[in-house]
Amino acid sequence: MNIKKRKTIRQYTQQPITDELLNQLLNDAARTQTMGNLQLYSVVVTRDKEMKERLSSAHFSQPMVTSAPVVLTICADFRRTTDWCLLREANPGYDNMLSFLNAATDALLYTQTFCNLAEEAGLGVCYLGTTIYMPQEIIDILQLPQLVVPVATLTVGWPAEDPKQTDRLPMEAFVHHETYKPYDEERINAFYTPKEQLPENREFVKINDKDTLAQVFTDIRYTRKDNEAMSLGLLNVLCQQGFLKTNDLTYPIMPMIETRPDVLECDVVRFQNNKEKWVAFVGLMDNQPYEIFTGLMDDEEGIALPKSVTRGRIIKHVEKDGQKRYDFQFENKRGYKTTVEGLSEKFNPEYWNYAKLISGVLRYRMPLDHVIRLVGSLQLDSDSINSWKSGVARALKKYMPGSGEDEKNEQQP
Repeated sequence: MNIKKRKTIRQYTQQPITDELLNQLLNDAARTQTMGNLQLYSVVVTRDKEMKERLSSAHFSQPMVTSAPVVLTICADFRRTTDWCLLREANPGYDNMLSFLNAATDALLYTQTFCNLAEEAGLGVCYLGTTIYMPQEIIDILQLPQLVVPVATLTVGWPAEDPKQTDRLPMEAFVHHETYKPYDEERINAFYTPKEQLPENREFVKINDKDTLAQVFTDIRYTRKDNEAMSLGLLNVLCQQGFLKTNDLTYPIMPMIETRPDVLECDVVRFQNNKEKWVAFVGLMDNQPYEIFTGLMDDEEGIALPKSVTRGRIIKHVEKDGQKRYDFQFENKRGYKTTVEGLSEKFNPEYWNYAKLISGVLRYRMPLDHVIRLVGSLQLDSDSINSWKSGVARALKKYMPGSGEDEKNEQQP
């Protein structure tokens, strides 16, 4: 494919990608540039449907993650090189920020080379920038060891669409000769006004109820609060994965629970949206939301609870095959325990997938107001799922400072 004609592909046919073709592309991409010829990257290939569904929640449930025949997670990897050094009586010193940046650079160079080769072979590719937004969830799913951090994800398949090319700034906007030339108002206007006047970008501003295209990015898509919160999450991951030490930092890292306890105290929050009755089970850690399960009360196989039940416990069970199940247990007025098994099976699967996404950011300590903003920003298609989204935000707002402990189980009109 001519690079000047390339497009991001998000919809794929059902035609499989053969192992022969995929392996050839993965192998050929290794001819890309690399620091010290160390190839500081690893690639996790995901074809399994269930694994793609698990990864989907870490990528804000973007549909191409589950629809693509292949998902590639490209990782900055100093684990392999470190193990090699240790086995050869060498003393590695790669548990630091510089080493992470070197490995991340290697991994991204490999990613771009793979994209070029795949598109040349006729495949369609979508690069997911969400990888570094939710790295911990990806680490857990793919069982990545220390000194391995995911930095890029690609969905790959045979194209089922021919989208319009997106715009690009002119070369003069990003090329500087000899020294960096500051951008004055005249140059900014020259480079960005044509972009702002494109019909699709003007519509983008309109539907987001903003005055300028820049405001869409600063106020909605990539806000300061979200960037700062996810930056702290990434720093947590770099500490946990061994590239950073907490005493190297000039400000504290958020506390993080690496392993979910088998039992969590739980609030039961009931609310109504569009005359529908909903319930949320909010698992608590240190009296703060740690995970959430929610859906309609009156599904055919939904949950029927006495109105008096406002507290209980969420119990995690791990089956012999590794599958996890979450049960809700409460005590009735007589002191007898009642268990509702398999919360994940009681609700619409779409709600369950979004709940996993929200639980992921809760567990890794994204500030609660940021989580609520994230929930509100989800772009969902149906009235029912949007009602669910509003209910989740309402349930979480009860835990914001100043909301009042006595409001947590208030029946909403």
